[in-house]
Amino acid sequence: MQENNFFNGLFQSKNPSKGTNLPPQRTKYQQLLFAFCFVGVLLYPFSFAGVIPLLVVQIIDKKDKAAHIYDMDYESFLKRGSSLVFSLAFLFSILNLLSFILWIPRGYFSAYLFFPLNLLHTSLQFNWETIVALLLGGCGMGSIFVSFAAFIAKRKVISKEERQQEILNSKEYKVRLKNKYEESQKYTEDYQQEYALAIVMKDVALRNKRLEELAKVLLLGTDEYGLPYILEFRELNQHAIIPATTGSGKTTLIQVLIEHAAKFSIPVIVIDGKGALDTLEAVKEIAEAYNRPFRAFVDHGDMRYNPVKNGNDVAVRDKLIGLAETESVYYSTAAKSLLMVTIQLLDEFKKTHPIERSLPFIQEYFLPRNVLKLFADRILEKNPKLFEFEIEVKADNNKKKKEDKNEEADEGIISDVMENDEKSLEVETIQVSPNTLQLKDFYYLLKDNMFYMSEKEQDIFTRLFVRYEHKKDPFYLYTTSENLQNNINMLLDSELGELFQTMGATDELDIKEVVNQNEILYISLDGLLYSEYITVLAQMIVGDINFFCSEVYKKAKDQQEIKDVLVIFDEPSSYLNDDFISFVNKGRGAGMHAVFAPQTMADIDKINIHLKNQLVGNVNTFFIGKTNAPNEIEFWGNVMGTYTDIDVTDVVTQEAGFSDVSKLSWEGDKGTKRQVDRFKINPNRLRDLRQGEFVVYRTAMNVREIPRVVYIRKPKVKG
Repeated sequence: MQENNFFNGLFQSKNPSKGTNLPPQRTKYQQLLFAFCFVGVLLYPFSFAGVIPLLVVQIIDKKDKAAHIYDMDYESFLKRGSSLVFSLAFLFSILNLLSFILWIPRGYFSAYLFFPLNLLHTSLQFNWETIVALLLGGCGMGSIFVSFAAFIAKRKVISKEERQQEILNSKEYKVRLKNKYEESQKYTEDYQQEYALAIVMKDVALRNKRLEELAKVLLLGTDEYGLPYILEFRELNQHAIIPATTGSGKTTLIQVLIEHAAKFSIPVIVIDGKGALDTLEAVKEIAEAYNRPFRAFVDHGDMRYNPVKNGNDVAVRDKLIGLAETESVYYSTAAKSLLMVTIQLLDEFKKTHPIERSLPFIQEYFLPRNVLKLFADRILEKNPKLFEFEIEVKADNNKKKKEDKNEEADEGIISDVMENDEKSLEVETIQVSPNTLQLKDFYYLLKDNMFYMSEKEQDIFTRLFVRYEHKKDPFYLYTTSENLQNNINMLLDSELGELFQTMGATDELDIKEVVNQNEILYISLDGLLYSEYITVLAQMIVGDINFFCSEVYKKAKDQQEIKDVLVIFDEPSSYLNDDFISFVNKGRGAGMHAVFAPQTMADIDKINIHLKNQLVGNVNTFFIGKTNAPNEIEFWGNVMGTYTDIDVTDVVTQEAGFSDVSKLSWEGDKGTKRQVDRFKINPNRLRDLRQGEFVVYRTAMNVREIPRVVYIRKPKVKG
């Protein structure tokens, strides 16, 4: 009889054994499942009771998973406790066996009165023994059920990526993403309520303690899994970066950071490289909402700034180093030396002259004649006849010489004094002017009278002039520092020059005062008009912050009062350089919490190709927002790194005919797995970020936390 292939295909076994008529062997899992089901049915009264502890454990396990859903390496409650559950299952089995044999056998039998013993005539009754037996048996079967569930969970092979993808494709995740703005505010009310309750506490000590606890952490918003995202404020002490393009919600994130500082009286300094009005308004809104003193140093404002007021000569040199740098190391070194000694000069002579440490006076005393006149004033105190000279003139030309004596003196009178005329001469005293005396003559005149100077004055005079005589020009420092002088002249001669005129100013910027008074300070110049000066201004500000920090370092450790200061560098590409990053790092130990907020890393690449890596290498908290540049997406993916995962493959099978028509999956029983490295955040997810969404990656703390997408909440503002 011819074989009917159609019916064979329709009714044949799913896994026919090739070359034999024997039925296919069951797998170990199928055998275990059969035994488990058999025992469950046989002991059905206790199985029903055992469902209760199974459900309890599953609920606990589900909540535990939800609380740590972001951690791909986290072992849930069920997996962690599998050894304990196996032990309990064994103990309860022994206990039930002993109870059945030695204590209450009738209680175990009476549990079957519902079925099938209800069909038989028996003297068994439902009593306390039955309840005890059901409790013990239920615990025993429950522990067996939980053990089986733990065994299945631990045996299941699933990659971290697949588990992550299941979450991203879930309905709950998509709903949260769709309603991200509402989700971001999910925990804000409770967070603000804690602060509101703390500030109204009547007990001062208790209030301060509570505020101190709240100041340690800040709520950024809600993460992609629906959990509150908490950041420890001290992590910002190891610096942070917020790379995000226009329309990403970067300003809102900056507001959240400033809000935390404003709530707990932490001083804030915002340096804006673009001079954007919206940033100014955003900072001002937060200050008003929490009644914090707000000040703004802008190019169209009334506040004045003296960048050389604080710090020693080296500190001032470092602050103004941007004005002194040239392409030649030779000339740059000379300019730095001139800066240092000029500061020493001002410090020495401000005791007796109406001068102060300020840029206008540095500009004035970059002219060597003005410097020589200062030394001349000191010599005149002890030698009033410094500018008087006795000259010998011919008797018959005495009248003419008398009329022209000032002109002759100004043309080189010192050399005339040494002339010896054998004819009939007479001595005459003349007075020369320091304003018209030739510079070299002026210098040599003062050098001949150096013994009238104090030791400190002689030292400064030597540093400025005497030590460079071997170069045939005692004014070497001044002639080789023209770039520095020109830069300061251009700065002070521009419209910005008014900002540095501090003589008689009523509102003067003082970083030390800002920190001590816990103020919020906004600093900005119009980046389009004054781009060349923003770098120098930013270095001056950071230099002043470092001076404040150095004051802390000078004190003994037990007397040091480390004060947190939040400094936000918005659009730093306008003023960033190698020295600037070093400046910022110096302040870390004294409480500076620096946050850099560039629009794109390409802006920093334009300054220096290595500066991007230097900046990223000096921060430990990353808030990565929306970016459109493919190379930046790849760059941030590499920065966050990879994790080790398994790559699982399955053998796909489909049988002939229709015997497996109801099969939902074509995966077979065989497959392979291998270890692979995957991105912690897939670059495609970075590419898909939208407004208000930031990937937060933290390395400042010892905890190794996977990066997460956070929906940034809105801060509290008036109106």
